[in-house]
Amino acid sequence: MSIPLNPNVAASPLYVGGASIEDIRQRYGVQEIIKLASNENPLGPSPLAVAAIQKTASNLNRYPPMGDDSLRASLARVNGHGLQPENFITGNGGCDVLNMLAVGFLSTGDQCVICRPTFPVYEITARRAGADIIYVDLDPEYYQYDVEAVLNSITSKTRLVYICSPNTPTGTAISASQIDALINQLPDDILLVFDEVYYHFAGAGDHPKMFRYIQEDKNVVLLHSFSKAYGLAGLRLGYGVAPTRLAQYLSRIREPFHLSSLTLNAALAALDDPEHVARGVEIVRDGRTWLYGQLLELGLPTWPSQANFILFRPPFDPQGISERLL
Repeated sequence: MSIPLNPNVAASPLYVGGASIEDIRQRYGVQEIIKLASNENPLGPSPLAVAAIQKTASNLNRYPPMGDDSLRASLARVNGHGLQPENFITGNGGCDVLNMLAVGFLSTGDQCVICRPTFPVYEITARRAGADIIYVDLDPEYYQYDVEAVLNSITSKTRLVYICSPNTPTGTAISASQIDALINQLPDDILLVFDEVYYHFAGAGDHPKMFRYIQEDKNVVLLHSFSKAYGLAGLRLGYGVAPTRLAQYLSRIREPFHLSSLTLNAALAALDDPEHVARGVEIVRDGRTWLYGQLLELGLPTWPSQANFILFRPPFDPQGISERLL
């Protein structure tokens, strides 16, 4: 007898991430590998974070705190823009926070709006919750958002709208005027999920200042991560920033002991080393400028990026260039 499956889970797409260095080393028998597949920080974690991990390792027989009060307090102090610890919700990576959002706000028959191409976990978590996806694709020439098209796609069943800025995989960003128009015209029963995990790398310009919408109690949840600028991708730590009423609701979905002792203490130490973050961001921005120029010299169609990666169109089919790079 077969076990009945949840149709929402069975129908959701699989998320297959990039191969690890260990996988590639074993598969191809090479030792020196330059990994570009996951937008990881080339500088690595703060030495303070590494020291905190080493100090914590001898006490791994003890459970971590069931909550995350100390981390949320530190986030409010360092990255809070005047917000309180009650405005923060932490998770086992940004994907965990996205799953909380899907569980908390989507049910079978609901709809959410996704602007492709973008981070695939939005769709994966939404489909697991039983939601239908409404696609409003980015402009195929410049990969910009079409706010009017997003607003026109909304129905009585729409519950979430996902915006990623700087967007993965395009590196493009939505403007402050666009996001202002979107938020001010969204119906009151729709939540905007604004993923800005790459915001550290955005240059000067018209990038939205999203914290003010939280301060104004708008229906907005910001998604941030320790994986990119903080160089802690291997520990899995992401967090959401939201009005207190939304953050407190999401905290009820969180698993007990959702963060390890290593993660908590490393994050607290990393937050106390802003100079390390600044050095990493400078390295990425300098490298991005150099690589963008090199790609243009090769005559390749290349899009300006506000993230720590660059979109370009090679003169080969995707499978061919992937195999050549490997």
